[in-house]
Amino acid sequence: MIRPVSPRIIAIEGLDASGKTTQAALLADALAKPGLSVGNLSFPRYDSFFGTQIGALLKGDQRARADTLDPRSMALWFAMDRWDAWGRALPTCDVLIINRWTLSNAVYQGARALDSTEADEVFDWVLELETNQLGLPTPSLTVLLDVSVSTSMARATDRAALSGAAPDVYESHEALLTASRRLYQRAAQKGQGVSVNVDGLAADSVHSTVLGLVTNTLDISPSTS
Repeated sequence: MIRPVSPRIIAIEGLDASGKTTQAALLADALAKPGLSVGNLSFPRYDSFFGTQIGALLKGDQRARADTLDPRSMALWFAMDRWDAWGRALPTCDVLIINRWTLSNAVYQGARALDSTEADEVFDWVLELETNQLGLPTPSLTVLLDVSVSTSMARATDRAALSGAAPDVYESHEALLTASRRLYQRAAQKGQGVSVNVDGLAADSVHSTVLGLVTNTLDISPSTS
């Protein structure tokens, strides 16, 4: 059963290694300083029932891989992971910051379609699935961290090396990332999120921009110190 929506939701979106986790943490800290209660979610949840399967598909640990399974079937795993999390008892909070929400599923699976017509169909199908059929809420604000594909891949490679693993099948798929970035940019043009250019910028600089968007959109005045 889906729980009622009470917090204001901020979704942080973008390509792999665009800085979503860092920006979510910085934003949570800034919003908590004046006394707001802040909750956090991040997807996929690799320790959940659905997230464990997603992780295996992304790593290519089985015959079906995340880059070969048909887009709608792959979208179901990501969607069910979010639906499962949202249906559970979550802490009551004023603001909920989510690292990857419905838009990321629509973008990445749409990007895997064979042509632009199918990409549009898959994109819209995922939004219908998660928002209307599963009843997942639309964020108050979606921030799209726009980074070049070359930067995304380089950061993902460095991050994987630190953990002793290889980049997953999405992180290492240049054509997929290129198409995904294009769909994120189009989503911003359609008003489905606000794009923030992060290439070559320090995390603190990006945070200042993100915090400004949040305070203006949600009409709150957090501390910046």
